[in-house]
Amino acid sequence: MNSLWPERAIQKCALLLALAACAEEKGVRVQIEAHQPLANQPHLLEVQAQVTGPSSGLQYKWFSGVGEFDPQESYSPKTSYLFSPNSTKDRVWVEVWRETERVAMAALDVKRGGGSEGTVSRATPPDVQIEITDVPRYDPGGGPDTRDDIAGKVTGKVAKGYSVVIYAHADAWYIQPVPFALHAIQPDHTWKSWTHTGSDYAVLVVPDSYKPVTRLDILPAVEGEVFARTVIEGKKQ
Repeated sequence: MNSLWPERAIQKCALLLALAACAEEKGVRVQIEAHQPLANQPHLLEVQAQVTGPSSGLQYKWFSGVGEFDPQESYSPKTSYLFSPNSTKDRVWVEVWRETERVAMAALDVKRGGGSEGTVSRATPPDVQIEITDVPRYDPGGGPDTRDDIAGKVTGKVAKGYSVVIYAHADAWYIQPVPFALHAIQPDHTWKSWTHTGSDYAVLVVPDSYKPVTRLDILPAVEGEVFARTVIEGKKQ
C-alpha cells in the first residue's frame, strides 16, 4: 500500500494543478464605465467594458432596465446606450461570455446627461479631443518582442504643455513603448510613436506634469489631469 502512495500523490497534484490552470484561464473580471459623447444629446451614452484576464474569444451582451443598446451583442467591449424617453435614470449591465459559458458580469447605474451615478466631481477638463489615425495591428498576445506604429491628432483648445500617453491592452493596459513615457504634441497637433502590440489601444491627453501609471486594469476617466481619451480596437488583417 505504501508503495502506491507516491504515484497517487503525483496524480492528485497533477489534477489540482490542472484545475488551478482552468480556474486561472477563466479568471475574467469586468468593470463598466459610461460617458456622454455629445453635449446636445443627453439621452445618449457611450458604454465600455474594461476587462482584465484572458480576453480572447469573449462576447459581450448588454442589458438595461428600460433603455436600448446598439449593438446589444458584439465581440467588441463597446456599445451605445439610449435612454427611454420618459426615464432619467437606469441600470445597465453586461454579461461576458466565452462560447456557452458566462465568465463575468458587471452593472452600473447611469443618469441622463451625466454618465454614471456617483462620479466624483473634479475640475472640468478643457475642450480637447484626440483621435488615432494610424492604428496598430490587432494582436491580443502582445509582448515585448512585438512592435507597430501608432499616430494621431489632437483637436480643440490645445495648449502648450500638453502631452500624450499611450497604452496597449493584452492581459491589462500597459504604457507604451516604455515605462512613464510621455509623447510630445507637435505644432500641427499631431503625435506619433511606436508601440508594443495588443488587442486594443488607448491614448490620453494630459499635462506635461502628469505621472502615468505603467500598468492599469481600468483606464482613467476624462477628469482631473486627463483632458481627453480615446480607445480603439487594433487593426485586423
